[in-house]
Amino acid sequence: METVLVVDDEQGILEALADLLREEGYRVLTASHGREALERMAELRPDLVLTDWMMPVMDGPALIERIRTEPAYKDVTLMGMSAVDVSALRRVYPGMPFLQKPFDIYALMRQVRLALDAKRA
Repeated sequence: METVLVVDDEQGILEALADLLREEGYRVLTASHGREALERMAELRPDLVLTDWMMPVMDGPALIERIRTEPAYKDVTLMGMSAVDVSALRRVYPGMPFLQKPFDIYALMRQVRLALDAKRA
């Protein structure tokens, strides 16, 4: 069973995404900011981290950088989501998938599947 860590400071979004991913058969971990996400990752290494960009305590960019610099997490797939224009984020983080909030649930699930399929290949 593949594990997805969802990181978002908006509780409603966090719960909705977690429920949706569980219904699709994924094991789901949740965190409300980047520091909490790193704590969860120490407990159980996820296959994919889906993180919001703007959060308190530790934001998405800081979380991404910490994950990328930690050798134990080199195989973790990263995906971002944000209410700000993601075209600029795609230029700064080429190759990393981003979802523009609000997003279509089907687009989200397609992106998650594509990211995890690419990881398996």
